[in-house]
Amino acid sequence: MKFHPLRGKTVLVTRGKEQAQAFSDKLRQVGAIPIEIPLISFSASEHNEQIGQCIRELYRYDWLIFTSANGVRFFFPLIKPGMKLPKVAVVGKKTATALEKHGIQPDIVPDEFVAEGLVEALKPIIQPNERILLVKGNLARPTLKEALIRIGATVTDLVVYETKINESGKEQLIDLLQKRAIDVITFTSSSTVQSFMRMLDEVDWVPLLEQCVIACIGPVTKQAAEKAGLRVHICPERYTIDDMIKEMGTYFS
Repeated sequence: MKFHPLRGKTVLVTRGKEQAQAFSDKLRQVGAIPIEIPLISFSASEHNEQIGQCIRELYRYDWLIFTSANGVRFFFPLIKPGMKLPKVAVVGKKTATALEKHGIQPDIVPDEFVAEGLVEALKPIIQPNERILLVKGNLARPTLKEALIRIGATVTDLVVYETKINESGKEQLIDLLQKRAIDVITFTSSSTVQSFMRMLDEVDWVPLLEQCVIACIGPVTKQAAEKAGLRVHICPERYTIDDMIKEMGTYFS
């Protein structure tokens, strides 16, 4: 393996357990040492009448929009195999990849992997009063729904999963920070930032983070980190794990 600037650096991976492995594997490939402490966990929403009705009436929608790969993961067990879907739009490449595993090619994947990017891509396409089913988690920002309504769509929320704070790694996290054993802290969502700060609310965290480089996957996560008082060193132009690792390498070189 040729020398990489991340070789030997310890990188805290804070995303949910199911998604952490792929990130950790990519870090190992460049010689970094991942430390996984999942700060959030995901579970399916309780199958209520609203979910059942949306699925039964899927044929009535013009568009199906997924805001995350988790949305895809928790949506497909709800539908019958081979069920005809409306046109599909996604926020981000990772979500598109998750869909492709179900044999579905999304109609729209915006260049910018945030809600605002999807709205711009849909503006010239959405017809007034077209019906959109927005598949998301309980903590999704209202930005996308509000913007779609402004361009004339009729939007129904379908919350298929819950994001919960996972405090099981709290002692380990504080211990590693006190030992100055973490070089880079990565955040891949606003909820990972909020969980991180909640775990540190009983300690004087400012000196613990002085030696740490903080990397955020995109502008929404960066904004959450800065609002919490963190100094963000890395935020790639393209909001993917690969680009975040690339930017980390650039930073350390």
